[in-house]
Amino acid sequence: MDNIYEFGAKLLFSAVEWAKNLAIFNELTDTDQLTLLRASWAELFVVNAAQFGMPAHVAPLLAASGLHSTTPLPSEQLVVFMDRIRIFQGQIERLKTLQMDIAEFCSLKAIILFSVGHFLSALIS
Repeated sequence: MDNIYEFGAKLLFSAVEWAKNLAIFNELTDTDQLTLLRASWAELFVVNAAQFGMPAHVAPLLAASGLHSTTPLPSEQLVVFMDRIRIFQGQIERLKTLQMDIAEFCSLKAIILFSVGHFLSALIS
């Protein structure tokens, strides 16, 4: 289970590092950079998961973490949690079917980072 959490943290950190390597992003104030990352971190995480090949077995393991945590989720919250895992896995699979190259992934991430609203939700719905 720790490997999955570690992989997730790496995906998130890689999104931040990727943004920091964009010249235009670095021209923004720290406040503006933080605002953009806060608004887009979830979508960037999903795109990174698709780009870097999040293992297909992640959804069952995440579900198991919700079932066997030290503070188990109440049944109604567990249903919501499981639904979110299913949606997450579906988003990753839909992005993988696009068979994007590195340049396309970077372009998509730039659009997400610098767009207001929920670009990815509209793209893969």
